[in-house]
Parts: sequence; structure tokens; C-alpha cells
Amino acid sequence: MSFTFPAIRGQMGDTQFFQAIIRASDLASVAIPASELVEWGQWTIAERFQRDIGVRRVQEELIPYLVRSKDRFFGSLIVLVFEPAVFDFEPLEVAKAGTPAAYREIAEKMGFLTIDGGKLVALDGQHRLVALREIVAGRADAQGEFSGAVADDELCVVFVRHESLEKTRRIFNKVNRHARPTTPTDNIITSEDDGYAIVARWLVDSAPPLGLSSPLPPLALFDSRGEPLVEWRSAALPTNSGKLTTLSTVYQTVEAILDANGIERFDEKHRVNRPANTELEKAYQWSAQWWSAVLDGMQAYTVARKQPWRIADLRRYGEKWSMLFRPVAQVALFRGLGFAVAHGLPLEESVARANRINWRADAEFWVDTIIRSNGRMVANAQSIRLAGRLIAYMVAADLMSSLAVDALRRDYRQATGRTSSLPKPVK
Repeated sequence: MSFTFPAIRGQMGDTQFFQAIIRASDLASVAIPASELVEWGQWTIAERFQRDIGVRRVQEELIPYLVRSKDRFFGSLIVLVFEPAVFDFEPLEVAKAGTPAAYREIAEKMGFLTIDGGKLVALDGQHRLVALREIVAGRADAQGEFSGAVADDELCVVFVRHESLEKTRRIFNKVNRHARPTTPTDNIITSEDDGYAIVARWLVDSAPPLGLSSPLPPLALFDSRGEPLVEWRSAALPTNSGKLTTLSTVYQTVEAILDANGIERFDEKHRVNRPANTELEKAYQWSAQWWSAVLDGMQAYTVARKQPWRIADLRRYGEKWSMLFRPVAQVALFRGLGFAVAHGLPLEESVARANRINWRADAEFWVDTIIRSNGRMVANAQSIRLAGRLIAYMVAADLMSSLAVDALRRDYRQATGRTSSLPKPVK
């Protein structure tokens, strides 16, 4: 089968490439992932130049994004032209006398690429290709508002002729090795579709969003030099940092707050498209209310806001509020408040009681629950949830059922490996 594409010819090092614009339906009909090559099953590890397809990524991330998003877009795919019978580029005719030299030089790089025989193999972008094929084929699990329009999308494709397995493997390795993925913090800062990220940004902004006059963003906090007290450049918070928390932590607290208020799966992975402003407004109001209650009701945070230069010292292991200045414990606090509210204790009373908890990092009940004896925090979701349940028990034990207490006691002992009792409730 022969294909001809309008293309631009380019050269990088000793590799010639051809960039073309191709309809999604056309690409889906002619290109394949490397695993569908006949030779693939016979090649050794040393000969393979691609990874296996991550089916889950295709089904849970790429297909939903493409069929549900009006603003869908991704970068160029690199397609390897494997053993073609014909691989020929014909530049545009440089026609008439008097055409400026600059135009003639450009025209020589523009033309038509003809490929006959061989295979077109996705060298970079195989997951995107497989997602497009599923959508174009009309698979039942690839349906969405824009599934019918995806076939007509125009894609940028870079064709490279296969010369040797060694060179092909090198290109694949370098393209992927030097590609720098966005960090979780980058995603929070830039996402316009993740509801948690949008609300987290609003909490640290200078003014309320969506034309609201209140509540004011509770985390628009600064030190004496005008530096924000929320670390937004990194997800990590060193022990000696003067920051109160991180934007990544704020994101996770927003998740906890919205869970407690009946809003779940507010992120881009599940919603794909930006939540409605009415939902975002309610989410912001709840999150601002909860953060304001914590900042006003917890003595440690009152001190930190008035004397931000003390934050690094307050975080040190053994200090009486040291846990409250560690991001993992901050997330656990909001989880715990959510559980306490679910048991029927009002938010303000939950915060007031939480203020009376022993927040020293070396307190026995924290060790091996959410912090190791060497002072390292345990950041997995299971540990954070268990710590949240402990917090809820300490502030709302009088409202918890005996079954809930027994379950907590069992999980606490299993996590710590100790037979010690649950910590004493503050009331």
C-alpha cells in the first residue's frame, strides 16, 4: 500500500526527518505499535527498541482525555518507517525566474513524502496511537462527547527512516530519557481542569476567585521579606525550611476537605474537564472555611503566622508542635477533622479539641503510625488515613461506636507492632 503525505524535510545530525500533518483516522489506519511487528516476538532484549503497551494508561488516561476534552492536544508523534520498498521525498517545483532565493531555499524543504511497502511503527507516541485506534474504530469503551470528532483531528507526525536497530534504539532512548515530565507541583500550578488544583491555588491567591468578596484566601501568608509561607516551587519541605506548608500539601488537604463535604473525584483524571464554576465556588468556600478554622483555632499556627521566623525551630523533632509543621501530618490533621465531623462533632469544636492533642513528633502514639523512630515521616496513604483516624478518636471518641474504636485499635496495633493502648482522648 502506498501513501503520500505533504511534508517538510529537515536534518538533525546525520538523521534526516520529515514532518507532516496527518488526520487521526489516516494515521490510525497505517501506523502500528512496535509490538505488532512480525519480528517483535522473535527479537531479543538487545534488539527491541520499544516498551510494551501500558493498557491501563491508554484506557484510563488517554482515551478519556481525547473523547471528553474539547481542548485536546498533544505533541508530535515520531514514526519509524521500517523497511519500505519506496521512501521518496519530492520537493515543490521552484518555478519562476525572479523568485527570491530565500523562497527557493524554503521550497526545496517543502514537498511530498511517498512511502510504499514496509511498516510505519510508532517510535515515540505508541500509547497515543493505540488510543486513537480504539476511538477511530468506535470501541464501546472509547465513547465520549467528542469521540466522533477525534478521527478528523490533524496530528503532527515526524517520519524517520529505519537504518539500523542500534540507531533506532538510540533515538528512542534519547527522546524519552531527555524528556522532562512535569512535576506534581507543576501540574497543580498549571492545571485548568483539576478541581483540587484550582481550589488549592485559590487558597493561596491574593483575592477571592470568581468575583467573590469572601471568604478571603486563608493561605495568602507572607514572611517579613514578602516571601509566601506556602512553598510552591517544590513538593518537599526540608526540616530547616521557613515555610508553613507546600502547595502539594494544600492540594491534599483540599481533597480531604471536599471528601468530608461529599465531593469526590474532583480531579482531572476522573472529571477530565474543568468542574462548573458553581461547584468550584462551593469547593473554595468549604476549603477556605476549614483552613481558616485550623489557622485560627490551632495555637501552633497562630504563633507561626505572627512569628514566621520561628517555623523552622517549631518543626524540629521533639518540639511540642513539631508534627503540625510537617506536611504529612498536616494532611492527616485534615483527614482526622473530616472523620470527626462525620461522627457528628462540629468543625470548630473538632479544631478546638485537636489543639489539645500532643503534637510532639516523638509522642509514642505517632511512632510507627505516621513517623519512624528516626524522625522520618511515613507518607503513604494508608498511614495518613490511620493517623487521621487516631486524630478523630482523640477528638471525638465520645461520639464513636464501639465497633469503630475496636477496628481502630486493631489497625493501630497491627501498624505499630505494639500492644499498647490507643492514645487518651482529649475529652
